[in-house]
Parts: sequence; structure tokens; C-alpha cells
Amino acid sequence: MPKKIGIICVIFGAVLIISALLLFFYNQYEDYRAGQEAESLLSDIKSVIAEKNHQTNTTSEHISDNAETELSETAEPTEETEETSAEETPIVMIKGYDYIGIISIPKLEIELPVMADWDYTRLKFAPCRQFGSSKTDDLVIAAHNYRSHFGNLHDLEFGDSVEFTDMEGNISIYSVESIQVLNATNVDAVQNSDYDLVLYTCTKIDETRLTVFCNRSDN
Repeated sequence: MPKKIGIICVIFGAVLIISALLLFFYNQYEDYRAGQEAESLLSDIKSVIAEKNHQTNTTSEHISDNAETELSETAEPTEETEETSAEETPIVMIKGYDYIGIISIPKLEIELPVMADWDYTRLKFAPCRQFGSSKTDDLVIAAHNYRSHFGNLHDLEFGDSVEFTDMEGNISIYSVESIQVLNATNVDAVQNSDYDLVLYTCTKIDETRLTVFCNRSDN
């Protein structure tokens, strides 16, 4: 009887080891797949941004030429007094999903596309906007803790640089101000942080989130 129990324990232990290995390799594969998908999407997004920049530059040159002609025919230049409202975040659909731009963290050597909306399916492809906009300085971006996504946020330090490029090619530069571990239920601390940019990801303890708070440094 003790011999049978020993055999059962050995088999049970072997099953646990195999299960752990399968889970490890599955997570490695998911990380690799996410990195490959993000890299492919990044190429598409850069092409869209480059095209929009080309269109903007062409339009600006046309407007500039017209403006010079008009000024030469006008005794005094007129001054615009009409106020314009804050611009909405530019969104472009690529392969069936909406994107708002690119997040780049030089220290971590990552450059990733950012989806306009978030859910667990989207998070498998790329970081996702959860709240706000770079236009209104309240942008919150979430991502999985894949090494190819936000898995190394813990390596950031005060003063490190973070860049966000929107779909019109506008670049916002931020500086890390604070790094905290928050409870997953503490949504208000993220959504209403008064910081210009917030990045966060899951920790190894699923109930907490590693959160990086940043402010603009390009003002």
C-alpha cells in the first residue's frame, strides 16, 4: 500500500511539473505572438502617420502660397478672434480595430501601437487607451505584462522619458514622476490622477497594478 501511494505521489508531482511547463511555454508563446502582432501593426500605423503628415505639409504649403497672395493685396492683415474648441483624439481604423497612436519608451526599447478602446481581446494585440486623450492631458494606457508590452515598466525611474505620437504625427513628450503599485479596484486613482499620462499593467499578484504617472516635459 505505501508503495502505491508513493507511485501516485510521483505521478501527481510529474503532472504538476508538466502542467507548469506547459503554462510557462504558453505564456512565452503569447508574449512572442503579442510582440509580433504589435510590430506588424506598428508598421501600418507609421505608414498612416507618414501619409497624413505628407497631406498636412502639402495643404500647409498651398495655404501659405494663398496667404502670401492675399496679404500682398491687403493693406493691413486681419486678426482672427474666433475661438476654436479642443480637438478630438484622431482615430484611424486598421485591420478592423481603431488606433490613436504610438507609445514609445526609449529606456525599455519599446515602441507600440495604442488601440482607441480596451477590452481583454484587444489587450492581447497591443496597449489600449482606457481613459482620456493626449489632447486633454489625461491619457491612461493599459497593457498586459508581456515583456514585449508593459512587462518591464518596473525598470523605469523618476525622470525617464515617454513619448506618445498621435495619428496626425503630433508628438507629446512626458517625464516619469511617480511609480506606484495600486489595487485593481482603485480606478479613481488612475482616472483622476491629475497627471498628464498614466501607464499601467498587471503585477504577478493579479489584484494589483504597477502604475507609472507622467507629466509633460515638452511645454
